[in-house]
This record gives sequence, C-alpha cells and structure tokens, in this order.
Amino acid sequence: MSKSGSFTLVLTVICLSVLMSLEADAQSTTDETNSCSSTSLEVVVNLVESIASNQQENAKEIKKVASVQQEIKQQQEENAKEIKKIASKSCESESVESSKQALVSSLVSEFVFHISLLLTHIDDNSLRKEVNK
Repeated sequence: MSKSGSFTLVLTVICLSVLMSLEADAQSTTDETNSCSSTSLEVVVNLVESIASNQQENAKEIKKVASVQQEIKQQQEENAKEIKKIASKSCESESVESSKQALVSSLVSEFVFHISLLLTHIDDNSLRKEVNK
C-alpha cells in the first residue's frame, strides 16, 4: 500500500474514532429536550477538510519529487552510457583517464545541483506550510 493510501486509511480511522467519541459524549450528556449545538461537529468537519486539503498538497509534492527523481535517473543512465563510450574508445590511457575524470566531475556536479534543487523545493514547501499555519 502506498504512503498516501496508508495515510488516508489512518486519517479515516482517526476521524471515525473522533465522530464515535462525539456521539458517545452527546448521548451521555443530552437532556430530554434534545437541545445540542452542532459546533463540535462543525469543528470536526473543518478539521477533516483541513487535513484532506493538506493531504492533497502532500500528494502533489510527492508527485513533483518523483518527477525530479525520474529526471535524475534518466540523466544518470545517459551519463553511464557516455562513460561506457569513453571507456570503450581506443585512446591513449592519459586522455581516456582525464576524460573519465571530467565526466565523473560533471556527473557529481549535476547530482549535487539536482539534490540542492530538490532540497530547496522541499524547504520552500515546508516554509510555506509554516506560514499558512
């Protein structure tokens, strides 16, 4: 089961527990005139809506992260092919070695760039969520 599906299941269980608790409380404290305000239920509904909204935002962010990861994977595969091409060429040992070093350096730089981009994106979203709270 995916993380999103697991979270949704846990959220549903929590909401049902809260609703059952509210129902039990309402039954034990209701007087004979049945005058009971719906503010508790409204609070729960607002809470559930807020959690659902946050869950949708999280799902979108997870999809973005997955997309970035896929791009990194494709780039790494392309880079591996380039390394194989360079290694297979019959060149002088020194020129092949320096080409490998340049390629490895390029790969490391690109990896660091993508990771920093990903972390910046995650930090921006965390900051935005903190501001919204």
